[in-house]
Amino acid sequence: MMFDTDILSMLAKIGRVDLLRKLFPESSLMITFEVYNELLRAKEAGYDFIDPILNQEFEVVHLDPALIEEYEQKKENLKNLHAGELTSILFCKNAGMDFATNDTRAKRFCKENGIEWLDIVDILRLCYLKQVLDRKEIEKVTRDIEEADRTRIARKERIFA
Repeated sequence: MMFDTDILSMLAKIGRVDLLRKLFPESSLMITFEVYNELLRAKEAGYDFIDPILNQEFEVVHLDPALIEEYEQKKENLKNLHAGELTSILFCKNAGMDFATNDTRAKRFCKENGIEWLDIVDILRLCYLKQVLDRKEIEKVTRDIEEADRTRIARKERIFA
């Protein structure tokens, strides 16, 4: 499973990056080198909530020369995607992997390229379905994310549907 910065930072801000290992115990948790660099820049800017991500078992992957070439060809036409999102999507497409992101443009590009994606609602729903967290715990995690990330999680009703 490949992760974008946004999902990781949401969970890190509330100290719940551990949920990913509980949710995907048999999967490699991966980030591209570009996402790793985004996280490092946040750490260098003083955001210590990043530490649990950098200290977790995330495998940092690099694009091979063919994917680098594809990235270079696409990046000019896809300026609305960050380097971390685009490299992650290209890696997922090549490896047949799923991608975790909240970014609407990244999800659209995934759909256009036949890549399955999960967002925070899907991750919380999986936590519920796999009984990683009960309903009250998920409601607390949701409130904590909204408060810490100063956001509103859309479609929350889908978590328990």
